[in-house]
Amino acid sequence: MNKLIIGCDPDVDGKGFAIYEDGVLIRLEAFSLIELYEFAEDLTVEYFTEDIELHIEDVAANSSSQFNWVKLPQKDKRKQDAINAKISEKVGRCKQAQLEVEKIAEHFNIKIVRHKVSKKWKDAAGKKEFERLTGWTGRSNPDTRSAAWFGYLGSR
Repeated sequence: MNKLIIGCDPDVDGKGFAIYEDGVLIRLEAFSLIELYEFAEDLTVEYFTEDIELHIEDVAANSSSQFNWVKLPQKDKRKQDAINAKISEKVGRCKQAQLEVEKIAEHFNIKIVRHKVSKKWKDAAGKKEFERLTGWTGRSNPDTRSAAWFGYLGSR
């Protein structure tokens, strides 16, 4: 029996996906929602849905509208408010992206496992650790490596 783990970083513009089969990272992708739907549909032909899990970063669990507030000197309050509003908008869009990805998984009866927000594997040092732990030497970016982190958690 093959176990398929899909890791997901539900970002606004570049939703990262990582696919692990029986604990081995076999693919990194940046699917659009339509591409994800088609991919999930194909998976349900190839696998039993009880053998597929989606491991996703749970940005929706963050009760704040922002991850980091920008603090500027008092004289720059209007600029600070504008920056914070833009960050809040992006975070809200990330939360919506997570919900849409989860709706697709639910549609295909794929188990969803949510993980705490993480910056793991986003920087250069993280990339080296990512390559060491997964054995992946192909192309990657911060979003696909982040997705691989959540898939990695699910594959262990």
